[in-house]
Amino acid sequence: MKTYSLIIFLIFYSFATFAQNVKVQGTVRDADSKRSLAGVSIFSGNNGGTSDSTGNFSFTTELRGLKQNGLTFTYIGYKKSITPYSISNLYNIELQATYEELREVKIWGSGLSILTKAIDAIPRNYPDKYSQSTGFIRLQYLRNNSDYFNSDAIIQIYTPPVKNKKSSTVRILQNRIDTITDKSLIFIKWIGGYLSPVHADIIHNNEPFIDKRKIKNYRYQLMGKVLYHSKPSYVINFSQSDSTSKQKATGGTLFIDTATYAITGADISYYNLTKYGTLPKSKLQYHVLYQEKNGKWYLKESFMKGNTIYKQENPTTIANYTATKIDTVGINSFSYDETIQEQDVTQLLNKPGNPSRLETIDEALKQTERYNELTKPPQLDTIRVKNATNSKKGSNWLNYFTGDNFHYSLSFVKFPLKLSESMASKSSFVNYGFQIGTYFRIYKGLFFDFEGSGNTGTDNVVLSLYAFHLAYDVDVVSVGRSLTLSPFVGYDLLSINEKDEKIKDRANYLVYGIKGSFEITHHVSIFASIGKSNFSLTGGSHFISTNFNPAVGVLIKR
Repeated sequence: MKTYSLIIFLIFYSFATFAQNVKVQGTVRDADSKRSLAGVSIFSGNNGGTSDSTGNFSFTTELRGLKQNGLTFTYIGYKKSITPYSISNLYNIELQATYEELREVKIWGSGLSILTKAIDAIPRNYPDKYSQSTGFIRLQYLRNNSDYFNSDAIIQIYTPPVKNKKSSTVRILQNRIDTITDKSLIFIKWIGGYLSPVHADIIHNNEPFIDKRKIKNYRYQLMGKVLYHSKPSYVINFSQSDSTSKQKATGGTLFIDTATYAITGADISYYNLTKYGTLPKSKLQYHVLYQEKNGKWYLKESFMKGNTIYKQENPTTIANYTATKIDTVGINSFSYDETIQEQDVTQLLNKPGNPSRLETIDEALKQTERYNELTKPPQLDTIRVKNATNSKKGSNWLNYFTGDNFHYSLSFVKFPLKLSESMASKSSFVNYGFQIGTYFRIYKGLFFDFEGSGNTGTDNVVLSLYAFHLAYDVDVVSVGRSLTLSPFVGYDLLSINEKDEKIKDRANYLVYGIKGSFEITHHVSIFASIGKSNFSLTGGSHFISTNFNPAVGVLIKR
C-alpha cells in the first residue's frame, strides 16, 4: 500500500513540476558599449517579453521548458543569444553586435507604417520658431585607461525652426578643463567636442534613417510598446549595411510617442567608420532624448561615445549633455566671435567664470540616462590644483602643431615676368600658375614662409618660383572676422625652361611686399598678396622682368 501511495505521489509531483511557472527577469546590454538595449525579444517556449527603455525585462514562463531550452534573446543587428537556465531566475545578458547577415534590405510593414507617420508629424511636433537652450556638458577623453582629460561647461544652443535648413550654433558661457597630462599634447587634441549635442540632434539634422527619401535603404522592425520616460512609446529597431564602404554598418532604436507620433528619443550606433574627423572610428554611439514643452519637443539630453583607431592607444571620447533651461522668447543669434566652429580645438577654448556655477553639474548629469558611462577620474581636485600652479607646456615637439603655429595656403599667382615681342605667338597664360605655401610661427606674430609656385607648362614653357620669406602678422581688425596685414621680406629663386628653344634662365633676388587676409571661418581666410623685386634675366630667354608678383588664394590655419 505504501508503495502505491509513493508512486501516486511521485506522479502528482511530476505533473505539478511540469506545470510549475516561474518569473524570470534581468537586463540586456550592448557587449561593447554596456548601454541598455530596449526592445530586445526574450522568449522561452511559447512565453516571452521585451526589454524596456532601461534594458530590463520580466515575464512568467514554464519551468520545464526553461530548464530544457533556456532563454533566447534576439535583437535586430545583434547575434542571437541562448542562455541556459539559472536557478536564481535572474539573467544579465550582453549581446554582441553583428551585421554580417544583413545582405538583403527589408522593410517591415508595421515598423515602416509607424515611422512614416512619425516623419509626417515632424513639422507639427517640433519647434516652428527659433529656440535657445542652456545646459551642462561634460567632455572626457581617455587613452589606454591612463591619460585623462575632462571639461565641464555651461553652453547655450541656438536652434532654428525644424523647417529651416540652417544648423544649430553653440557658444560657451563658462568652462573648466581638468587633465592629468599636459592639455596641449597631440594625442588628446579634440575637435568640436562642445558641438556633440548638435551632432546628436537627429531631428534637426534630418538623419537619413528618418528621411522618407532614404528609409528604403534601412531595415526596420516594430519591437512593441514600452513606457519611455512615462509615455507609452513604440520601439522600432533599424539597421543598415552600407555597400559604399563609407561606413560599414549603422543601427539603432527609435522611441515614438503613441499619442503624437513624436520621435522622443533614439540610440544610434555607427560601426567601423573608415574616417570620422582626422582618425578612423571603430564605433561611434549617440543617444538623444527630447522633452515636450507647450506641445513642441525640444532637445533634453544627448550622449556621444567614440572609440578611435590610433596605433595601440585606444583613445575614447565621451560627451554628455543635459538642458536645464529652454527659451523661445526674446532670444538672439550668437555673434561670430562667440560661436563654436567645427574645427575648433576643445583644449584651446578657455572661458573661466564663477566656479560655483559648475558645482551642480554632477547632480544634473546624474539624471541623464548615460551618466553611469562617464569615467570617474581619481583625485580630480588635486589635478585642478596641479594644473593651476603648473603652466609648463609639454616638451613633445608635436605640441607645436596643436596651437595656431602652422598655416598653409593654396593660391593662384602671376609670375614677375612678361613675354617679349618675339614670343607673340605664345599664350600669355604661361605667366600664371599655382602656388602652395607653408608658414611656421617663430615668435608671436613673426612667421617663416616657404612658398613654391609652378605654371601649367603651356606651350612647352615651364616656370617655377621658390620663395623664402619672413613675415609679421598685424591684426588690423580683431573683433568678429579678423583682417590681418602681413608685411614680408625675403629671397626668391626663379627658373625658366623654354623646352622648344632649349633655353634655360634663372634669377635669384631679394623681394618685399605685403599680404592681406580676411577671415571666413576660424580656420579659413582668403588672402591677396603682392611682392616687389628688382632683377634682370641674363640667360637669353624670351621673357622680360616686371618685378611684381601678385597672388590670391585661401589660407588655412591649423
